[in-house]
Amino acid sequence: MYSRFQTVTDWQAVKDHGVTFVFVKLTDGGGLPNGGRNTGEALVAGAKSVGIPVGGYHFAQANPSPEAQADVLINEVRRLGATGCVPMLDLEDNPPGSGMPDIPDGRKRDFAIRFCNRVAEHGFRPGVYMNNAHAKMLRPDQFGVRDLVIWIARFGAKPDPAAGRYDIHQFTESGQVPGIRASSVDLDESYTNAHLTGGGAAPKRKASSELMERRTIPASTATTSVRLLLSGSESAAIVVRPRVDGDGVTDSPVWQGNIYAWGSDKVGVGGNPLKTPGFNPKTVSHRRYALPGAVWADYEYSSDVEFEIDIIG
Repeated sequence: MYSRFQTVTDWQAVKDHGVTFVFVKLTDGGGLPNGGRNTGEALVAGAKSVGIPVGGYHFAQANPSPEAQADVLINEVRRLGATGCVPMLDLEDNPPGSGMPDIPDGRKRDFAIRFCNRVAEHGFRPGVYMNNAHAKMLRPDQFGVRDLVIWIARFGAKPDPAAGRYDIHQFTESGQVPGIRASSVDLDESYTNAHLTGGGAAPKRKASSELMERRTIPASTATTSVRLLLSGSESAAIVVRPRVDGDGVTDSPVWQGNIYAWGSDKVGVGGNPLKTPGFNPKTVSHRRYALPGAVWADYEYSSDVEFEIDIIG
């Protein structure tokens, strides 16, 4: 999730780093951020130029009505063609010192439901973003909004089980991504493909991916290979998970080697990151590799400490 304060200097480098989706702030309250035009236009165009799915998000304010704010977001989503990811409601309080009134906690649930239902009326699958505390209080999985995509922020740990189900986890606000000039970048991990809209079609439940297994991989200072068993589905993927600290990065990186992935017919399915020009093998935060159609993969690595790999089916 990128804000207007971040400058992308090389979108291809962003993609090569393993970024598979982007959300851009397009609207705020009853209009555009700071009342200006084209705030997110360059970011949307840049992501689309290298084939990264991109969507827009809206920062909720106490006024005007949730329906009016949803209309503002959808107008910009359509104008910019930011339809690669679902339109997302950012439901949080204003930064300290902003002078803007917050939506009272007692109104947040109703606001979110009305906003998301309005997005659905426009023919888009709706999404909502909030922090772990708000998710525990509001339980977005119990909103009753059809096909709602849920995105929860909790840094340094998974969302609390009391927050309910979620599709995306924002695990740090202090990451770094090659090609982005900023003091920090928000980093996220998706556990389903629900955030991908297929071009902004009417809401439909997509075949979701799920966590099949989490394996602990032993430390090895020499290049070592482990075999991973995958589902063979189109959503098959692995997520390499160094043991990150509170800022979402690690001082003990995993050094990435080859990934040799194969289908049921013993034909290679691609996905070897070392074949990507400019690929950085030093993995300091969670990194996802899509391996559609793979039933097994030989994963090469070296690492001074043990780490984890999620197998996604």
